[in-house]
Amino acid sequence: MFAWDLAVFRAIHLGLHHPALDPVMYFLTSPGALKIPLLAAVGIAFLARRSRGIVGLLVLAATIAVSDQTSAKVLKPIFKRARPSVVVADSKPLFGVRRSYSFPSVHATNFFAAAPVVGAVFPPLRVAAFVLAAAVSFSRVYVGDHWPSDVIAGAALGLFLGWLGRRALLRVERTLSGARGLGGAGPSGAL
Repeated sequence: MFAWDLAVFRAIHLGLHHPALDPVMYFLTSPGALKIPLLAAVGIAFLARRSRGIVGLLVLAATIAVSDQTSAKVLKPIFKRARPSVVVADSKPLFGVRRSYSFPSVHATNFFAAAPVVGAVFPPLRVAAFVLAAAVSFSRVYVGDHWPSDVIAGAALGLFLGWLGRRALLRVERTLSGARGLGGAGPSGAL
């Protein structure tokens, strides 16, 4: 653990702690019963964009699957970093003491991986997607589940994977529009 990590963790988790903020941060971290309806609403919004939305939804799902598995199943077991609620004696974790590993934050990785793809399909929502990713990431420190460096690393990994996902989306769109523009011919122009 870095000295700055502990100082920033304490400033956010203990210094900003307020009963009025707790439910907001709790919801950002874990929407509970609203999780399925929120995911369904996102899916419907993508499907409403027709073929672009379908491709976008598939790329988004693939991007999040890669980000989730990379952060949770590959990196966490390598780094084996204890959560702040285990290390900091006076922490007040909203979800209780969790013994699972903390580095990197899977929430930060997934939300920052999703933001570039969402922004590509819904350009007016680009800023909102990144603001939501930042808010969810901040909530992970606030609730006591992550060190700030967990969130920063997760955001960096997520941005990289999201950039790859966005590039894949744009490439697939170009390929499909090229195939349609050639009257059913493939990307090379051959039938």
